[in-house]
Amino acid sequence: RSYEKNAMKFRLSKYIFPAVVSMVLVGAYTNIDGLFIGAAAGDDGIAAINIVWPIVALITALGTGIGTGGSIVACNRRGAGDVAGARRARRTSVALLAAGGIAAAPVLFFAGRFFLRQMGADGQVLRYAENYALVVTFGAVFQVMGAGLVVLLRSDGKTYAAMAATAAGLAVHVLLDWLLVGKYVLYGVAFSTVAAQAVVMAASLCCFCARRKEEKRDADLGQTEAGVRTSAHVGEILRQSAAPIGVNFVSSVVLLIINFFAQRTGGTAALSAYGVMSYAFFTFDYVFQGVCDGVQPVISYTDGAGDRAEKRRAVRCGVLLLAALSLSFAAMTPLLILLLPRAFAVSAEAEAFMRAGLVLYAFSYPLKAAVKWVCAYAYSQRRGWIANVCIVADPLLFTPLFLCLLPPRLGTDGLWAALPLTQAAVLLVGIVLTLAVGRRNKGGLYVSG
Repeated sequence: RSYEKNAMKFRLSKYIFPAVVSMVLVGAYTNIDGLFIGAAAGDDGIAAINIVWPIVALITALGTGIGTGGSIVACNRRGAGDVAGARRARRTSVALLAAGGIAAAPVLFFAGRFFLRQMGADGQVLRYAENYALVVTFGAVFQVMGAGLVVLLRSDGKTYAAMAATAAGLAVHVLLDWLLVGKYVLYGVAFSTVAAQAVVMAASLCCFCARRKEEKRDADLGQTEAGVRTSAHVGEILRQSAAPIGVNFVSSVVLLIINFFAQRTGGTAALSAYGVMSYAFFTFDYVFQGVCDGVQPVISYTDGAGDRAEKRRAVRCGVLLLAALSLSFAAMTPLLILLLPRAFAVSAEAEAFMRAGLVLYAFSYPLKAAVKWVCAYAYSQRRGWIANVCIVADPLLFTPLFLCLLPPRLGTDGLWAALPLTQAAVLLVGIVLTLAVGRRNKGGLYVSG
């Protein structure tokens, strides 16, 4: 079929654009929540959602990571002509998403309260955070499957269907926030999050059911699925999922660490300031990740097909687009300083912290985009260990190092300055490892693999 021959031919409109829009819509969930929470609960509500966010991010990262792992395996198999193997990898990924979501719920429920107390939350902030965590952990299966299924849809060529499913979820999310947050505050926000992801999951499953019927009618592929072992795909998908899970979750681990230092350095006002700034930061992160997610299926496919020319073209486009976007986001800093404090109704003290924080953090945008690209390129090439080294180096080495050194001397300015310095250090590690592997394989970043 022409689909199997041409589905992975790189086109900006088909892959990057829907992936970026989908990720921006995911980021909009959080931003809209923040607007409602700021109006209903002020600094306490924003601080609570900021503290509890790593729990939500872990759920989402689990889904996105498994979906990406399945996408890597399926696209690579399809590129090599193993259509039956690609189908089995896709179905196995759906089963793993369901299993992961079901398993995550009780683990996160019992660990959540302990985690929140270790973050220093107390009083109203702790109550709000616990209310939110209770609902989202019990709805983990919807969030894991919603996040992972849209990734699998994109890798299967249904990029606009994935975007539409995400948009439908956002519409439900906004409606429920409007109806529930004023009365139920964090309970209402959490319920709208879970319900929206249930809608995304249902819409995505409908697309997969339609695809399954299409496959049954297709008699031209000339392959059967006999002899394709599910167990082989399970192990391979899980191995390929490790790095994407880390890439998608590492920013929330960093958020957790910065929350701790912000609470110690500037109290609830600093915690609230970083919470509001992170709405912008995470939106930009989602855009960067969307570009990487859009290019990843093409790189995985062209590796399997041995099409280096198409791979080079996709890589060049991704790099140039990330550079342009990161510089554009940095240029938006004065506008963010003007609008964010008013939009999220923060206190005057939190607003003062934000002015310096937004300026200093702007230097990290190009660096963060480059780190995400190095990691995404590595795991799309089935070299997830490079991404894993970068992922571990950020929260376990460089972030704590700079946060221990700078805030005691510079206060909250040191807190914000630690962020771009960390990204610069992680990027250096990623570049060194990538170039070393390229030399070993007698190829550079654009042609290796």
